[in-house]
Amino acid sequence: MRRGGFEDAFAAETALRRFLEGRRLGFDADPHETVAAYLTKWLKGMEFLLKPTTYARYRTYVLCELIPVFGKLRLEELAHDHIAAYTHEQLDTGRGRQAVYHCLATLSSALGSAVRTHRLPFNAAQPLPMRRPRPDERVPWTAEQAVAFLSHCRNVDPAFADLFEVIIGTGLRKGEALGLQRPCVRLDDRVMYIRHTLSAVATTNSSCPPRRPGRAATGCRCPTASPPP
Repeated sequence: MRRGGFEDAFAAETALRRFLEGRRLGFDADPHETVAAYLTKWLKGMEFLLKPTTYARYRTYVLCELIPVFGKLRLEELAHDHIAAYTHEQLDTGRGRQAVYHCLATLSSALGSAVRTHRLPFNAAQPLPMRRPRPDERVPWTAEQAVAFLSHCRNVDPAFADLFEVIIGTGLRKGEALGLQRPCVRLDDRVMYIRHTLSAVATTNSSCPPRRPGRAATGCRCPTASPPP
């Protein structure tokens, strides 16, 4: 909230009206709130709404990318021109398009939350200054390449060879395979149920949460065991 005087009575009444409206709707309507202060508060509010891995990515984008660039601006001053200039600067220096897009998407999500709570009249990040990049095409291994890989793994570490053979034979993701628990594997029926996934959070911690509530466990057939080489 502003501590000093105002230019005129209209400015004072406008500030008072915004402040009272913010109190009524439950948000801080301080016209001097910076982008850094708002993003920090928004990030804290998202901590228990997002998956740990998603929150870790948002935290990196906010603290390492967005706040150093836009943090000193007042929230109401942040304009589409600022965001477009940042985008072009990053791309001109050779920054990856996927990385830039994810930073912009995070900023847009934060500003969209401000619009939904009537903190801002519009989202300055919309429309985004760039299109969503198309992911690189993934070329699967041939059967010969998979066999060569498994043969090498079996000579180096047989336990990893078994893990990779399960992944290749079932199509499981790495986290799903590492999150398998004994009650979820029914060897007699040759079926396994995917109820958990193992995730690395900020490269230092691991998390193995159950699948989202209301989402049925995925079942898949166990592959036929291959004879030892």
